[in-house]
Amino acid sequence: MHVPEEIRAEAAALIDHHALGLWKPNDADRRAAVALFHFLETGLPLTSEQIRSALAHTEPAADLTGRLLDLLRGTAGLLDDAPVAESPAGRDAVDHVCLLLDALALSRLTGR
Repeated sequence: MHVPEEIRAEAAALIDHHALGLWKPNDADRRAAVALFHFLETGLPLTSEQIRSALAHTEPAADLTGRLLDLLRGTAGLLDDAPVAESPAGRDAVDHVCLLLDALALSRLTGR
C-alpha cells in the first residue's frame, strides 16, 4: 500500500475507528506513534527514515496492530518516491497519517 489514495483512506478509517472506540491501539501502536510524534514536534516533514527508525526501535514491531504497521510501511514507501510524495495527493495522505499519529500519541498522554 503506497498509493496515496489508499494511504489516506486507511489513515482516515483508523482515525474514525479510534475516535469511535472501534479500534483500540495496543501499547506497541502507541509507542510507535509517540516516537513519530516526537519527530513531528521538530516541525520538519516526516520522512521514510523516521518511520523505519521508529518501527525498528518499537519493541517488537511485530506487536503493532497489522493495519497500523501496514499503513506505516506503506507511508514509508510513499515517502521514498519523492515525486509522488510531493504531489497534492501524496501530501494529503501523509497529512492524514500525521493526524492519526497525533491522535494516538495524544491519547496516550491523556490516558485515553
